[in-house]
Amino acid sequence: MAHCEYSMRVVACENTYSNRASGFSIIEVMIVLVIASILVAAAGPGFQDLMGNNRALSEVYTLRATLNHARSEALARRAPVVVCPTRDGLACADTDDWSTGYMVFVDTDNNNIADQNDPDEEIIQFETGPRSVDLAFNNGNRRVRFGAQGVALGFEGTFTFCDERGVKNARGLIINPVGTLAAATDTDDPEDLIVDDAGGDNVTCAE
Repeated sequence: MAHCEYSMRVVACENTYSNRASGFSIIEVMIVLVIASILVAAAGPGFQDLMGNNRALSEVYTLRATLNHARSEALARRAPVVVCPTRDGLACADTDDWSTGYMVFVDTDNNNIADQNDPDEEIIQFETGPRSVDLAFNNGNRRVRFGAQGVALGFEGTFTFCDERGVKNARGLIINPVGTLAAATDTDDPEDLIVDDAGGDNVTCAE
């Protein structure tokens, strides 16, 4: 009987030791939480910048692909193709703000209007809005028109992509008269960390 009581005491002691060894004290948990909070606070701005950069790049790539597609269609169809801002995917919007969305359509009669009743004026693509960044085009025609030879003479300019971080984080996409595209870069000497438009001036973002 005594041996049995001794064995039970030993098991109880072992269980108590095991519970203490496998658990955490309140102080230890608080220390871990404080360290985790510090790490999150330190990484927060960098993570937000990473997310912002990814959103902007995604918009640049989407518009670049759309414009290249439109130019290819103009060459393939031997007909003018228009890319313009739109709110409904049916008609061009008279604005330099492309954040509302943009569309691509064939414009055989050169009236800059997508004709739903004309099979030769097909709407090729529609990118819905609002876009994840502010997107503006600085050509007064407020659209891009690729001729049957793929040129964009008179419709060249710079697309600017801005978000809440301001102009130093803005990106630009330049379309030239030939109809080809290039990423905007900071051409200033010394650099001022702001990309430049097709004319060599700093891009701007709306306040």
